[in-house]
Amino acid sequence: MACERCVCKAKYFVRLAHTFLSVGVPVSLLFKNTLLTRSLLLGENLVFGVMYVLLLVFSLSMYFMACCTDPGFLHVKMKQPMRTKHCEDCGKCVRKYDHHCPWLEACIGERNHKFFWLFLLSTAALIPWTFYISWNGIVYNPLWGTWLRSNILLLIDILILVIGGFVVIGLLGFHTFLMLRGLTTWEAASRERITYLKYLDEDYNPFNEGLCKNMFYFLCSCRSRKWEGVYATHAHMDSSVA
Repeated sequence: MACERCVCKAKYFVRLAHTFLSVGVPVSLLFKNTLLTRSLLLGENLVFGVMYVLLLVFSLSMYFMACCTDPGFLHVKMKQPMRTKHCEDCGKCVRKYDHHCPWLEACIGERNHKFFWLFLLSTAALIPWTFYISWNGIVYNPLWGTWLRSNILLLIDILILVIGGFVVIGLLGFHTFLMLRGLTTWEAASRERITYLKYLDEDYNPFNEGLCKNMFYFLCSCRSRKWEGVYATHAHMDSSVA
């Protein structure tokens, strides 16, 4: 019971921290003479500010969709379908398990992986946009001390954006690769320990149905798939070729 309370507190803390950073950095820009301030508060190029806010809202929405959507938990005791893995952090089995994300404090699986990817995509667009606004808000002053005091808030924002940007863009690139190949993080990292993959050729993926199908099923499919059928078809084709 105490462990469940700790997990619940961790979820609230992590998600609150993400919301604070995601909202706090843009709000801090409103306290300086930035493009965002002039757009939203002074009405100069209002479209710029509105589009920025919409992207921010979309990014946060995808974050919480990824957090709160059932990733594909198996709620009854049954034989694990293919691509299912037991998550030690959640204590549940997850369909098409990808990984347990510490920044969401949630599992990423078959039903919420697309929301996680859309969160990464929107955040990867939001970060350089925010960086551009912050950078253009820096004011010049020949005196180092005065310059630092005038720009310290923007410099802190830029530091957060640079660190976060490397992480987000790296994750986006990796999960885009997984989507296009029809793979999961677990399968890519632990292939040699997965029963249904370790006996196949290292460069062969039985779940790869081509770029278009992979993207469609990743982004548009709402139902759990029977991966045993996909595996049987493609694994049989591979053995026939061999």
